[in-house]
Amino acid sequence: MTAPKKIVNCSRWKPHSALKKNGVVWARYVFTGIDALSGAEQLFFVEWEMLNPGLSPNESVLGFKPRTAISEDDLQYALAGTEAAFNLRSESILTPSYVAVRAGTFGVKPKQICSYYALNDTAGGFRLSPVTVGNCSFDDGKISGALSCTLKEHTAHPEYFCDAGDISWDLRFEIRKQFSAGYKKSSDRWIPAGARTAFSGSITLDGREFSVLPKKSYGYIDAHFLRMFPAPYFHISSSHLTSRISGKALFNSSFTVQGIFEDNLSLALELEDTDIALEAKKRGASEKILWDCTEMPADEEGERLHWSVSADMKKWVIDIDIVCHTSKLFVRNIELPEGNRKVLKLLAGGSGTGEIKLYRRIGKSLEIIEDAHVAFALCEFGQAEEGEI
Repeated sequence: MTAPKKIVNCSRWKPHSALKKNGVVWARYVFTGIDALSGAEQLFFVEWEMLNPGLSPNESVLGFKPRTAISEDDLQYALAGTEAAFNLRSESILTPSYVAVRAGTFGVKPKQICSYYALNDTAGGFRLSPVTVGNCSFDDGKISGALSCTLKEHTAHPEYFCDAGDISWDLRFEIRKQFSAGYKKSSDRWIPAGARTAFSGSITLDGREFSVLPKKSYGYIDAHFLRMFPAPYFHISSSHLTSRISGKALFNSSFTVQGIFEDNLSLALELEDTDIALEAKKRGASEKILWDCTEMPADEEGERLHWSVSADMKKWVIDIDIVCHTSKLFVRNIELPEGNRKVLKLLAGGSGTGEIKLYRRIGKSLEIIEDAHVAFALCEFGQAEEGEI
């Protein structure tokens, strides 16, 4: 598949040099696969991340990896029972520095498999694309790779934040809709590089093969260039929309909401012929956007979380409501650039459902333009916390 000329290649976005030693570059690819045997649909993700990679370019350093900080002199103090022994620390706390590749799936049985590398082991250097990390490659229009973690490795290395298993993928993609407006300030940037992306190929998880078809992949790509992750972290996105008004599938529609950036959200929306982009920044009285992520009463399937967004603009009003059952949420630990064993504790789900409504202002009245059902929404909410293993 060849991307239209109007699509800007991801490789043209360069991370700010300041992020090399103090920040994160994170690109992720989300898509739906169809089980070759059962025909069931399942949402997958493949992502790669550079976290302070310039601090230790020749060796990957995980902030949670146990490292003794006791010297031989310290050991003698301890054996002698001197007062200095009480001040010893059994472990050093290091600022993380590595390149990571992660891939996995959401759902009732979520899983992520990870691998870590040093910057100098990454062909392509400090850039978004094209790069090769281990046996994984990320290029304009194609991603491929394989990751594995044995049960023994999983048990011995909890600092990997990784599940045991095997996953491999060979995918091509075509970006159908891209928004440049996301968030931009100084060295920080968030880019919805492929708000609607068609993937094709296959992905295999623990021996089960899934087909990825362009019309049913409902793909999504975004990129983060940040000194620190947003906290709280709020995200919802989907391109699996069906009109409640006409009953027809909306093939040329998608939305993504990301934050929280300086108490504001970024929102990008396409509903067939209507495009709206709202960048996270200080806004005037004519523009405001409200959000929330709250618990809902349980239904027959169990407890639920509710993501809600309401954007009020001079010309448009947008309401988004997405619900995901907690049994299908994945608790992920993402190390923060500042180290000190701090993580972004991220609740993530790939089976969000709900609706999005778009109204146009006509004087003091509102005219409904579209009311769409949303399926397979990516839903994420997280807070920065002290990490524990």
